[in-house]
Amino acid sequence: MKRFRKITLFKSIGLIFSFFLFLQLSAQSEHPSFEPLFSVADILQKNLETEPYTKYTGDQVFEMGLLFSECQRGSQTWKNSWQKFDAIKKAVMADEIMSLSEEERGRAILKYLYRDYLKNYSLNQTKLDVALETGLYNCVSSAVLYMAAAKIAGLEVRGQKTTQHAFCSIYVANTTATKKGQQQIKKIDVETTNPYGFNPGSKEEVEHSDQIKKYYVVPKKYYANRSEVSDGIFTGLIAGNLTSEYIKQGDYFKALPLGAARWTAVKAEPAKTTASVRNEFDILAGNYVNLVPESAVSYSGILDWFSSFIDRWGKTDFLQKNMDSSFINLLVLCNREKNYQLASTAYEKYKDRISPSQFSKSEEILADILFTSATADFPYEQQIEIIKEMLSSGDYSTDAQQKRGQLYLENAWLNVLNDLMNLREYQAGLQKSDEALKQLPKSTKIKNMRQYFYNNCIALIHNEFAKEANKQNFETALEILNKGLEEFPEDKSLKKDLTDLMKVMGI
Repeated sequence: MKRFRKITLFKSIGLIFSFFLFLQLSAQSEHPSFEPLFSVADILQKNLETEPYTKYTGDQVFEMGLLFSECQRGSQTWKNSWQKFDAIKKAVMADEIMSLSEEERGRAILKYLYRDYLKNYSLNQTKLDVALETGLYNCVSSAVLYMAAAKIAGLEVRGQKTTQHAFCSIYVANTTATKKGQQQIKKIDVETTNPYGFNPGSKEEVEHSDQIKKYYVVPKKYYANRSEVSDGIFTGLIAGNLTSEYIKQGDYFKALPLGAARWTAVKAEPAKTTASVRNEFDILAGNYVNLVPESAVSYSGILDWFSSFIDRWGKTDFLQKNMDSSFINLLVLCNREKNYQLASTAYEKYKDRISPSQFSKSEEILADILFTSATADFPYEQQIEIIKEMLSSGDYSTDAQQKRGQLYLENAWLNVLNDLMNLREYQAGLQKSDEALKQLPKSTKIKNMRQYFYNNCIALIHNEFAKEANKQNFETALEILNKGLEEFPEDKSLKKDLTDLMKVMGI
């Protein structure tokens, strides 16, 4: 029975992104506003920065419900909705209902709403104005309407939510129970998705037109893991449902202002009770900053927007993680596009905003962009000279620049040596390996390449020697070995060949 949706965090693909599923960013001239869709303070007449406001009047519930439903103030739909609510107010305040006990009043209001307004359940129809206009409702829209009407009738009504459901409870005097002479309060749940959902789990007589009496029971299992929430959180469930749908559509221009209004309404309440609201608001911004960009330049603009979002609404751990990953992603894009200027500008702008754990990674990527942009399209021999000059100058002296430069220098040398290996130019390869090791004496990869060239040089000498020795051209064989030992005087293999040959020649 999924009746309201939580905003979901999308998972990532592509590049080195680590947090989100990326949607293609269509060309936009500007970014979404993250200012509230409407002024909550004007409705509640409270300083919402410091004063928690958890209980609304019936009119406030209804007005907040309409605004969270994106009903434009002053529109014809707005006027029609208020006309209908005025009729509801008149009906629930009439003597016929107000003369009833609180419990029976709560029951009567639910039946009245179904008689005149609520017609058919629709899973995704969460808007309050649409419910009044069409009769289509879900658990959220019907519960907010019931809350507004019940408050007008003087009832103590509170919102309840579970992972997938929303409903109301009313608190009434328990006429059958007292404690130490004081009357006790009874809590009665109201399942607003059913005309006979008052006090679910209990039996209620249902009068049909054919006068056949039946009973309707709402299972208790739909109310597991419930939590009672403030009126702000409860009416904001309308916005929560809508923003969840907008995320699926990739429409952040509608989602973010709604999320901002929803958070503004409850931000002064205790953090424990509003954590999910703030988290869902942050997810909106986090998903937007991780849209697939058209270019590094466009992504830079999104990161500027995200930085402004944090400045406006405050930093959380979730937002910091997204700032870190998004900044790294921008540098990755700059690297791909070889845009060192943009990368350098972004680094200076955001280096104080990223976590220390990400700082070294960003410096490394910036150094990568520096060396790849400086050496792009040059042959490897020329790349070696360019990198050597860069590393020896005082302009690139940071640890990250020196370390990454050494890696790029090594890579250029390995490519040069690999070409010689493919050409079987073992002697030239050995010479180049020695030259490379003077610049990179600790490089294990170059040492291995040198050993490969050395072994092949020795093998060529040995094979040439063996060929002549087998023909018993001992003098020629001796000449070959002596020449080889002049070049490789310490080689044990050639020394052994010489010893064996001298024994054969009787020297």
